[in-house]
Amino acid sequence: MLKHARHWLLAGALAATAGCDLDRTNPNAPTQEATLSSPDGVMALGVGLQNRYGTSLSNLIYTAGLVTDEFAATVNSLINVRDAEQGRVAQGAGLVADLWNSNYRTIKSANDILASARNVTMEPGTRSGLLGLAFTFKAAAFGELLMGFDSVAVGTYATETPAFDGREAVLDSALAMLDSAERVITDTLPSARFNSTVLARGLDLRNTIRAFRARFLRMAGDDAGALAAADLVDRRVFSILPFDANNRNPVFVNSAGSSSVLPRDSFRLKAPVTEAPRVAYHVTEATGASFVGFFQPNDAFARYGVQTASIPTYYPDEMLLIKAEALVNLGRLAEAQAALDSVRTDCPGLVAADPNACLPAYAGPLDAATLLAEIYDNRKHELYATGLRWEDARRVNQVGATAVAKRCWLPYPIAERNGNPDNVPQDPEGEDAPAFPAQCF
Repeated sequence: MLKHARHWLLAGALAATAGCDLDRTNPNAPTQEATLSSPDGVMALGVGLQNRYGTSLSNLIYTAGLVTDEFAATVNSLINVRDAEQGRVAQGAGLVADLWNSNYRTIKSANDILASARNVTMEPGTRSGLLGLAFTFKAAAFGELLMGFDSVAVGTYATETPAFDGREAVLDSALAMLDSAERVITDTLPSARFNSTVLARGLDLRNTIRAFRARFLRMAGDDAGALAAADLVDRRVFSILPFDANNRNPVFVNSAGSSSVLPRDSFRLKAPVTEAPRVAYHVTEATGASFVGFFQPNDAFARYGVQTASIPTYYPDEMLLIKAEALVNLGRLAEAQAALDSVRTDCPGLVAADPNACLPAYAGPLDAATLLAEIYDNRKHELYATGLRWEDARRVNQVGATAVAKRCWLPYPIAERNGNPDNVPQDPEGEDAPAFPAQCF
């Protein structure tokens, strides 16, 4: 519930050495020192914000993977997890509240930084870094809420019973936040102290801002804007959120236990032989009782096969695929093919640690429909387990009980409906999966 999320105070200890890890905070054990009236407290909240975003991002990955053709419930999973795999989601399902609450906790932490950083005495570059971080992950949380819910509440800071906003208005707000994020870190460069004691190791803030802008402009249907934004992202950068033994990767954690999901083995088995490199990057063949699955066999994670695995804030080639799609929609087919080929022939490319397709250049027909189908096939294999598969299914009208995604949207959480009954909209779908093809937009 939003009003519960606003009462959380995240705090944590600051790293004293170069770079920081996301295990520096425990949201369930705030410290006395980490208060919003001290610079150390606000910096600790900045560390914790990244931790919270890692949790909310993993919940999107989990939920989107489960309601699409990526993940499957294991034999140990609770019944609501098995139901979600089939597209049946009740208001009280844990995955509904998890996705909603974790993102609003991220937003809460971001709001606290935005409200406090300007009122605390600190180095200007440390303040700008904190503000840029807060704007970025607040925007990201709203964008990810839109991938699961038909409408969400933006104005959460001033009231515990906010009005809900539609997709266009929320995307406009998120894009404005990203503009503010880049502006503040451009006007005053983040300080060495921010970079060494707050910013997570491996997280590139400026390129993450630009990548999120390209992603959200694509969601908004602004092809020219998405193209321009994608071109600004440095393709040599692979921005990640780190995890370690004290702060375990949440996707890894959700591969076991009563909420466990694993990759469907159909991702591997249905992929053409030429996709072997990207398939192996994401999943690995597995056998044995723990991989039987409830409805279909499972494979094991490769990318998320250990508790210390990082989670990318975005994959570099997502930008090329956004660019290729935008160019198709703008009628610039030859340029779209060139962008697509940069993904297909990546072997390795500018970033060796991302998925490498190692495919030949595209040799199919140069028409819009065929190019778009190829772009979406590359998104399927390049961007596996990012949460983006659900949004893609909606864009190509592949939603329904027998489709790529089993449903358009989640219902709103019961706790939110009880706490804000005058503003929470009616659920856009029933509990059961809609018939194919469902009209989501």
